[in-house]
Amino acid sequence: MDRETLNEMVKLKFAARRAGGPEIDLVKLAGDAAYAGRIFSAVEALPDESLVLLAITLRDKFGLLAARPQVKETEAAPPSRYMSGARS
Repeated sequence: MDRETLNEMVKLKFAARRAGGPEIDLVKLAGDAAYAGRIFSAVEALPDESLVLLAITLRDKFGLLAARPQVKETEAAPPSRYMSGARS
């Protein structure tokens, strides 16, 4: 991890605390993708625009910013009742 990313993580931690956001564990943020996703989502819900931008930037650096949303199998469209052929 580069120095710039570390500085941004520390800035996010203290700015989120000042804004009334979640308490951030930096080691866990860097090593646990699920935790990072939850933290970034919580920070993005805060009214501070600069915090939202910082969270999105870090989400991108961590590789958690998907180009398109992923759909779980349970959320996929239900299968058609008509498998093949014309109705009779």
